[in-house]
Amino acid sequence: DGKFIAFISNRKSDPQEKETKNQIWLLPVDGGEAFKLTNAPEGVISFQWMPDGKNILYLTQETLPKPEKEKKERDKKLKFDPTVVDKEKYRKEFYIVDVKTKKERKIFTGDYGIEQFDVSPDGKFVVYNTNYTGDIDDSKKFDLWLLEVETGKSKQLTKRPGGERQPKWSPDGKYIAFVADLDPKFTYSQEELFIADPQTGEIKNLTEKFDVGIVSYEFSKSEPGKIYARTASGVYTHIYTISINDGTIKEFLGGERVFGDIAVSDKVLAFLVEDKTSAPDVYVLKNGELKKLTDLNPQLKNFTFGEQTVIRWKSFDGWVIEGVLVKPVNFEQGKRYPMLVAVHGGPYGRIQDILRQYYNLQVWANEGYLVFAPNFRGSSGYSNKFGIANFKDLGGGDFKDIMAGIDYIVKELKIADENKIGIFGGSYGGYMTNWAITQTDRFKAAVSMFGIFNLITDYSNSYLPSWEPDYLGDYYWNNLKIYLERSPFYYVKNIKTPVLIMHGDEDPNTFISNSKEMYQALKHLGKTVEFVRYPREGHGFREPNHRIDEFYRCLAWFNKYLLGIEPEKKPLVRVDEWVETDEWAIKVVNANKNVNYSGFDTSKKFIEVEILFRAKENAKPLEINLLSDFTLISSDASASPAGVPVEVSGVKGLLVGNVKASINAKDEKQYYPLRVAFDVTGLKGEMRLRISKFPQFEFLID
Repeated sequence: DGKFIAFISNRKSDPQEKETKNQIWLLPVDGGEAFKLTNAPEGVISFQWMPDGKNILYLTQETLPKPEKEKKERDKKLKFDPTVVDKEKYRKEFYIVDVKTKKERKIFTGDYGIEQFDVSPDGKFVVYNTNYTGDIDDSKKFDLWLLEVETGKSKQLTKRPGGERQPKWSPDGKYIAFVADLDPKFTYSQEELFIADPQTGEIKNLTEKFDVGIVSYEFSKSEPGKIYARTASGVYTHIYTISINDGTIKEFLGGERVFGDIAVSDKVLAFLVEDKTSAPDVYVLKNGELKKLTDLNPQLKNFTFGEQTVIRWKSFDGWVIEGVLVKPVNFEQGKRYPMLVAVHGGPYGRIQDILRQYYNLQVWANEGYLVFAPNFRGSSGYSNKFGIANFKDLGGGDFKDIMAGIDYIVKELKIADENKIGIFGGSYGGYMTNWAITQTDRFKAAVSMFGIFNLITDYSNSYLPSWEPDYLGDYYWNNLKIYLERSPFYYVKNIKTPVLIMHGDEDPNTFISNSKEMYQALKHLGKTVEFVRYPREGHGFREPNHRIDEFYRCLAWFNKYLLGIEPEKKPLVRVDEWVETDEWAIKVVNANKNVNYSGFDTSKKFIEVEILFRAKENAKPLEINLLSDFTLISSDASASPAGVPVEVSGVKGLLVGNVKASINAKDEKQYYPLRVAFDVTGLKGEMRLRISKFPQFEFLID
């Protein structure tokens, strides 16, 4: 009825609450604070409004009986808490909660694998999918079931091989649509759109003759039998209309854009839209006109982008391969640039021609690099034949596609420096990085990010062990040869490329043992290698500070081994990065902005810069003059130190004056801290700290 917005949150409704779980909250549209609707003991997994707007259906995990739950909590406190693998599972349950009274009633206890669901237009039935086990690796086992809300009885709707996903009722209740793989043998086969008759169970493939993968879809609310489908169309995501009635498929919205999630009403369609110069914004289509509603990232107008284009080249067998190429900022025709090859994961994934990339293509372009991101065979977004092309051929045709693309850029476009090519990637991109440097010496530097090194190790430790037999055609005990010959570890002695290895400690997919094995081997072989582990991170890095650290480490690696720039000798240094000189090392530990001091005008703006000095062996004493040796510089002005911060009885103030210090390397302490405050009221934009005793570099204070 439009009165509330429902959402899931684990926020506390009472400050005294000790533990919170995900619950449904309601936000009144006409104003007021959000309030908690549910108190599911195990939390809410997902939910949907019932058609009457008076109730909400939600999915949760079954609750242990009270004595068993209390025993488990006691055992946990006593650390008597072993886990029996694959035994401690909990079934899923559906509840309905009344929005007005908050009363809840359980309508169904299902199996372990219920995941997605949709309520029929009349509110009498729920279609849900389940893989029965709840095991993330059992994606091929998803079937659709129908649940009658009133009786709580369910019956199976689909029994076809392969997994059915994204079930949705048509607005008239005549059909249930779903997405499934064209070829059930492969989890990476092209995604097709099907409909099923809920009465007879009869199934029809609506896109059988349409060789483009379906990403997601929504039914039209105003035109019966019409579906809006998002499609993986090469490096873009377009929208097509599909007719249930006559089977026609037409492009609806295309161009050099990526359309995100769709929302459909009777008269208006809403989308997220992004492209190579913009992050996602909300657009609406009304009366045939596409109109932009939001400008969520206006700061992008101040950014400088390199030219980003889509390129195509012929591979070894004549197939035309596509990819994204980003030229360095201030690109000059006729000049050759260092190039980085960014390899996407999957391999049934793809690079899209958009700004928002995990690999930060435009950031590399701002550092002076040419960046090449290929959609090699096995990528999604093309034909089904293309998507399954590297079955039993990992590191084969896909690797040759990448190398052919490099040849095209070097020999035909003539913009890449043949002697300054690096490669990096995560997940399967990490596998391809590891594979590439065992097959060729063409890459002068590499960064392997949470990648596969040993296919046997990966199968044995991943929570998706079916990936290997899906791609290699068998288990290693039946076909050891292919596991060995397609594993980078089998050729590890060939590696001459300096390689930086990065991995998250909690990665359940490409287990960290892959990177540990690679590091151990390269270390004992005397190769140039560095291994960086990120705590708390899973498959890919998510924490903002880790993402920043990841980029700067990669940048330092490629700068050193492609450009010959030693990290400690670069002219511009970031915060928390050591810089070496002949006798001393120095780094800015932190820059605290908007600091206030006792006795100073609160309109003044101060920055506190925390610095660490470290003496090398036989270093001479370092004489520091606060006023003359430190300068903070911006684009239009500069500032000298306002003083040294001091704290007396909890009140922070400034010790002002010409403060001098002598740091004696013979002191017992290894590190020598210094904190300096600057009045930056007149400074704008990017600031750099210059220290006259160390004239060859500046610290960037962002």
